Amino acid sequence: MRVAITLLFAFSLVPQIALASDARERFFADQVAPLLERACVGCHRGVAARGGLALDHAAGALRGGDSGPAVVPGDPDASLLVQMIEGDEPAMPQDGDRLPPTEIAIIREWIRAGANWPKDLVLQDKRGGKPWWSLTPLSRPELPKTPADNRQPCHPIDAFVGAKLRQHGLKQGPQADRATIIRRLTYDLHGLPPTPEELADFVNDPAADAYQRLVNRLLASPRYGERWARHWLDVVHYGDTHGYDKDKRRDHAWPYRDYVIRAFNDDLPYARFVEQQVAGDALAPDDPQALIATGFIAAGPWDFVGHVELREGTSEKAKTRALDRDDMVANTISTFTSMTAHCARCHDHAFDPISQLDYYRLQAVFAGVDRQDVAYEDRAATARRAQLTQLRDQATKRLAEIESQIQQLTSAPLDALDKQIISLQQQQSAAPDPLASAAAEQTSATNGYHSVIAPSADVVKWVQIDLSRERPIDAIRLIPARPTDFPDSPGFGFPVRFQVALSDDPDFHQAVLVDDQSAADVANPASDPYTIYLTGRRARFVRVTATRLWQRTDDYVFALAELQVESAGQNAASGATVTAFDSIEAGRWNMAALVDQHDSRRPLAELDGERTAALALRHQTRLRLAELRAERTARHAELVTRELDQARATAKAEVKRLTAELAALPSPQRVYAVQSHAPRPIHLLARGNVDSPGAEVGPGALACLPQLESVFPASTGDDEKARRHQLAHWLTHRDNVLTWRSIVNRVWHYHFGRGLVETPSDFGRNGAEPTHPELLDWLAVEFRDGGQSLKSLHRLIVTSAAWRQTVRHDDFAAARDAGNQSLWRMNRRRLEAEEIRDSILATSGKLDLTIGGPGFELFHFKDDHSPRYDPASFDSPAVWRRSIYRFITRSVPNPWLESLDCPDPSVAAPVRTTTITALQALATLNDEFVIRQSHHMADRLTREHADLDARLDHAMLLCLARKPTGAERAQLAAHASQHGLASVCRLLWNTNEFVFID
Repeated sequence: MRVAITLLFAFSLVPQIALASDARERFFADQVAPLLERACVGCHRGVAARGGLALDHAAGALRGGDSGPAVVPGDPDASLLVQMIEGDEPAMPQDGDRLPPTEIAIIREWIRAGANWPKDLVLQDKRGGKPWWSLTPLSRPELPKTPADNRQPCHPIDAFVGAKLRQHGLKQGPQADRATIIRRLTYDLHGLPPTPEELADFVNDPAADAYQRLVNRLLASPRYGERWARHWLDVVHYGDTHGYDKDKRRDHAWPYRDYVIRAFNDDLPYARFVEQQVAGDALAPDDPQALIATGFIAAGPWDFVGHVELREGTSEKAKTRALDRDDMVANTISTFTSMTAHCARCHDHAFDPISQLDYYRLQAVFAGVDRQDVAYEDRAATARRAQLTQLRDQATKRLAEIESQIQQLTSAPLDALDKQIISLQQQQSAAPDPLASAAAEQTSATNGYHSVIAPSADVVKWVQIDLSRERPIDAIRLIPARPTDFPDSPGFGFPVRFQVALSDDPDFHQAVLVDDQSAADVANPASDPYTIYLTGRRARFVRVTATRLWQRTDDYVFALAELQVESAGQNAASGATVTAFDSIEAGRWNMAALVDQHDSRRPLAELDGERTAALALRHQTRLRLAELRAERTARHAELVTRELDQARATAKAEVKRLTAELAALPSPQRVYAVQSHAPRPIHLLARGNVDSPGAEVGPGALACLPQLESVFPASTGDDEKARRHQLAHWLTHRDNVLTWRSIVNRVWHYHFGRGLVETPSDFGRNGAEPTHPELLDWLAVEFRDGGQSLKSLHRLIVTSAAWRQTVRHDDFAAARDAGNQSLWRMNRRRLEAEEIRDSILATSGKLDLTIGGPGFELFHFKDDHSPRYDPASFDSPAVWRRSIYRFITRSVPNPWLESLDCPDPSVAAPVRTTTITALQALATLNDEFVIRQSHHMADRLTREHADLDARLDHAMLLCLARKPTGAERAQLAAHASQHGLASVCRLLWNTNEFVFID
């Protein structure tokens, strides 16, 4: 009875809910949702919900769990949720205090009124009354107050770090000396050692702003972009091959790598840097750099077999595409927001407030994206191409208009003449060739011309005749050989491919090609003559060139019975002088036999009567055709005005000129990036199984940031680029707290060796919490609101006293903070694999600082096979560039770099693994690359210094940024005397002092 009275009293505290849906939604948002998020959602969410009961979304609440429906709309008493929270000893919540009667009354009233749940709303885990640290709103914390006796204005970073140190009873360590600082800073910003000259200039510079000028100089160098692009490419798992089973090359991936380098060097505002990589082709379709930036989406591995070789419509094909989109989602969300959204592919995220619906909305963003080579060119070339195309189209249109006017003027008056000409042409084509029916089997005196025998078909042979003077040529006739002293072979030696040309020059330097059959094989004519009819041609010399010979048995020849030239009804070739590339000149074969009026079987003179009559008729037909054409030309000239004819000629010339200019433009370049097409439908997959599709899902982002709209507008539905455009703006929204915290933490990580959040790509509950949360937020707001300049962020960090501390050990501090979480000293770090390689090249004097372009290769590669590394084959200036420019394969990494912990490009590497193994020492001592470079460095030292001590001093300055002590110099000199100067160089490269940065 007491419970009933209490509930009756509680109901009186709950406002009556109107029937209007907006009022019910407000009641849910204001009263019910916060209660569920605080007391229930922590355990009852996603597929990992306790008892199978999910209370973070409407479907889960209605469906219920193992014990039945959690909510029965309109009936609180039948609802499991009410049953579990009521009573003297309620079963829920298990991990907290029982709900007060007022809150139970709120749940009852919500269910009684219909259990309204706003569409698509997913509740978040807010145990303790507030969301996870990374999802809380950003605000600019006040700088901690410094001790009263500190009269110097405190650097903002040092104010926060100092406050944390004081909490632990610690204090900041001493500042490192100048030689240590310039080496540390140069490696941090350039990934290279300082030169001895740079070292001396800074160490000996007495100016108060010497360090500030050093920082500015290093940030202004192109070496800065190369160094920090390497960090970025680690995070986005960039590679120059596809990976998977067929690790095919991506020869056009490198423009994206160069884009990243250029973006860092140009200090591109971070929001634009993010937006260009996600949707550059949508944001700036006319900017080739924006298109290149989308190489970010295509940076990861790609399954060639699954995408190219698997059949459409199969389950395996669908899996391939789903995995490809998964890579895009993971790359985008992990890189820019440091959240593990891809963990929600099969079920709601087990630790973070990311639902499966969120995940598939992100997949829908990339549902119209394919990866492939895409053409691009710079803006000037694009503008010029567009201008020339427009001008050519205008000139073509003008020409068409002129031709139309001329057609209208001439079509009717010239129609009768055109019909006569066509009729005569048809008669001419139908007239029989008298030689075509010559099939008598009588013998003749000769066989004709026969070339020297060749061992292969693709040998060029030619034969030509001299008509003694320039003559009009109406037809050229090639009569195939059919020798009587050989097994009957119609078409013997007739070329498979050939050309016929005319010239007035016996060497054919200036020639007119009248028949070209060199592109494809010609059917052998057997005994039929091959005739070429000409009109208006004149020449003295006729040449037939065989470009592919006729196969005799196991060899190849060129042969003809006769070559005839019809001129004014006569065979002008009869008895002409014949020359040839070569000729056998034996038996019935010789060059003169080509023009002796005998085919291979009978004298052609027997056909003279029949032939003369036929040729005369053909000649008369041609004369009449010539008269009609001349008459038509004259009549046309009368009808077409001079101005119109001139306009047509001008328009033709303009079209020709513009077409030539377009053809002369350089071909567009290519980049491996985004190819956009209509989005494919995306379904929420039960347990991530493509064979179990659920409801279709539209594009969106994470719902865990309630201040941002997570469902994209309907207008993005069929527009693939609009979807990515919307995601780009979601990522860079000033209220996207994840984006701004993520990037400042990444930069901090690479400067200190560990981020303020130790898991730079996981800001969720499975990741670390920030060691200095106020400092992280201060940096995020400062960066976001201060121009988003990465160079300014670097400058801020490296000018802090915290960054300039020594790495010295302190027993007292180590006992209180063994992991140096509070930054009582600087962290010593080992050089990365690429830094070691680049430093060896820099100290040997062989480093090539050429910027950009295709990557150099340190391997032999055959398509569909793994690369084969051979250091001895690649010791040349072509491969002495910075390691950022190497061609990176996925299937078999470079063994030497891999031994030094160079990451696998198939997976993101926000934090590089650092190991210390004997294999590394052996690699940096005995690898072929190291051995050869040691000799180059020894040559450099010998060339630049006359005595051994000077050489040893310079070697130490190059490698360790200091000179040797007296004892060290003596040891090195003894080693050089016994093993040579090159061995000293290898020794220095293997010291801890070279490999580690203090």
